[in-house]
Amino acid sequence: MYHIKLDKRTEASAKLITEAVLALMEEKPFDAITITDIQRRSGVSRSTFYRSFDKLEDVLELLCDQGFQAAFDRGGNVPVAVFRYWSENSGILEALVQIRRTDILYSSFRRTAADHPLLQGLQEDEAQYDYFVSIITSGMVGILTTWVEHGKTETGDEVLEKAIGAIGSMAEMLFGE
Repeated sequence: MYHIKLDKRTEASAKLITEAVLALMEEKPFDAITITDIQRRSGVSRSTFYRSFDKLEDVLELLCDQGFQAAFDRGGNVPVAVFRYWSENSGILEALVQIRRTDILYSSFRRTAADHPLLQGLQEDEAQYDYFVSIITSGMVGILTTWVEHGKTETGDEVLEKAIGAIGSMAEMLFGE
C-alpha cells in the first residue's frame, strides 16, 4: 500500500517517484526496475521511497488510483472515459499484465469509484454495489488485458466499439429468443 501524506514535500517526492517509474518503464520491463533505479532517476532517497511505498508495485497502485480519478474527472459516460484514459496511458496496463497484477486495477477502481457521484446511488445496497463493481472491473480488466496481449493494434475507440459489440452479442445470446 502507498502512504502519501497530504503535505507538499511528501506529494512532491511521490510525484518524482511516479515520474521516474513511468520513465523507467519506457526503457525496461517493470519487473526489471529496482529501487536503486528509481533513486537515481528521481533523486529521492531509499528511505523516502519506503516512507511512501511498501513495495514497488504500490507505485502502480497509486498510478492506477490517479488514472481512475483522472478518467472520472473527465465527466460523461464513465466506461467510455475509463477506456479512453487507459488507452492513452497504456504503459501502466502493460506493467500490470506483465507482472500478473491486474487485481490492482480492480482494487483501484473500487476505491476511486466510491466517491463518484454517478455511482453513489448504487452504494445504498452494498451487495448490489459489489456486484456492479465486479461486473464493470472484470469486464474492463479483461478487455484491457486482451488489448495489451494483442499488441494494442486497435485505438481506444476501436476497443470500445468492439467491447460494446461483444456485450451486445452476449446480451442477445443470453436474453434473445
